[in-house]
Amino acid sequence: MSSNDVYAALDAADEAFRALAEFPIHRLRPVDQRALLVRLDTMDKQLGALQRRLLGSVVAGPPPVEFAGAPWAQVLARRLRISVGEAQRRIAEASGSGEARSA
Repeated sequence: MSSNDVYAALDAADEAFRALAEFPIHRLRPVDQRALLVRLDTMDKQLGALQRRLLGSVVAGPPPVEFAGAPWAQVLARRLRISVGEAQRRIAEASGSGEARSA
């Protein structure tokens, strides 16, 4: 799979999300609303697992050159606009340990 394939899949996911977001949810029957909640929850968990797997792969490599060798928690905090503490928590979760790796 090439990076073009990855971006094409992300574009398709964006389009699918836009379609879901525009859907008049209030028109669904309550049973269908509950089923939608379950499906979205499952998708959320799958997306979280993919993000953790990707983050684990990213932090296993060298930090980006533009951050002059800054620890991964600082790089992620800047890139994702989150706190360093949140970045450390995500790194620890992605690594499967209780401790975040800083580099």
